[in-house]
Amino acid sequence: MHQSLRVPGSLPQRDKRQVYRPDEQGIYQGTVLAKYRVSVIFIRYLGAANWLPFFLEFYLNMNLVQIVFEVTSDEQVTLLPHLYDAVRRFDNFFKSVTCYQKSPQCNLCKENDQPCPYRAVFGQVLSNDPDVLRRHQKPPLPFSFKFRYIDHSNSSLELELVIMGNAIRHLSAFVSAVYLMTKSVGKNIEVDVDVTGTWCRDYQGERHELNSVSQSPVLLSAMEILESTLHSDPIRICLESPLRLLRGGSVAHFFDFAIMLRSQLRRCSSLFAYYGEGELEMDYVFMSEGASKVNSFGNDFKFMKPEWSQRADLAGLLGEGEFRDLAYGMQPLLKLGSYFNAGKGAAFGMGVYRVEVV
Repeated sequence: MHQSLRVPGSLPQRDKRQVYRPDEQGIYQGTVLAKYRVSVIFIRYLGAANWLPFFLEFYLNMNLVQIVFEVTSDEQVTLLPHLYDAVRRFDNFFKSVTCYQKSPQCNLCKENDQPCPYRAVFGQVLSNDPDVLRRHQKPPLPFSFKFRYIDHSNSSLELELVIMGNAIRHLSAFVSAVYLMTKSVGKNIEVDVDVTGTWCRDYQGERHELNSVSQSPVLLSAMEILESTLHSDPIRICLESPLRLLRGGSVAHFFDFAIMLRSQLRRCSSLFAYYGEGELEMDYVFMSEGASKVNSFGNDFKFMKPEWSQRADLAGLLGEGEFRDLAYGMQPLLKLGSYFNAGKGAAFGMGVYRVEVV
């Protein structure tokens, strides 16, 4: 007769309807799914207590990788506007390195019934699960770009790419598409533009060199990011690229903390549902109601065009502001969301932000 195993730090058995919500001390109790009970029973039968944390993470987690490309030109040119323009057409570059049929429309492809990296990443295929479809509808794209200048040089910058969940299996296609994209930028502006280095980041932001696309990257756990982010109050939100959040069907010209938090709630939960290993259930009522009670001070957000473009469709909120009276769980959610960006165009470098402790 097998004895019941007690594993330090493991979650107690709870009803699967319970949600992911911090307790009064801000310590997460964890998402509870039906699969959790099955895993515990299976592991107890085997007597393999050491495997329990792995099973919990497998069922409750979504992994992500941060790939950093150093992009440099051989002449003093402003790369940022050209790269932003190219990133908005990243689907074309990705399709060029993954599609062998070269069909203009995927539904006409002769291999339509075969696994396709392009459809997996850009297809945004709706779920067959009616509950997931009801809650999330159309999934977001499973990646996000960020741009940062290196030493204030217009001719050298970091292009960061975050890939989420099961899209990581197409890492080599992402890397090849970025190389193709940078070459295309150089061709368009008649300047040599090259990727001079490729790294991945760990939890502390340290870079680890990737010598080949076959080399295993550092995998980050979304749940680990949530659970390791301590609650702080107040916080500062710094917008590094234009944030375009919708309010009443149009782009908001004033920063509203509640709108941003609710938007990130939807984005993070949808990414988990479509690209992770299970549903990230949170107390949406608790978070949504609490967001309306957060107070702003030192707000310096402005709706404006970025300095590198005069296009009206790239205008958004820039600046920073401080906020207090946050409910437990809000800062970890915003921290995780900062990996994915926020608002319209988040996948293509818009809505880049960071969260700081004041």
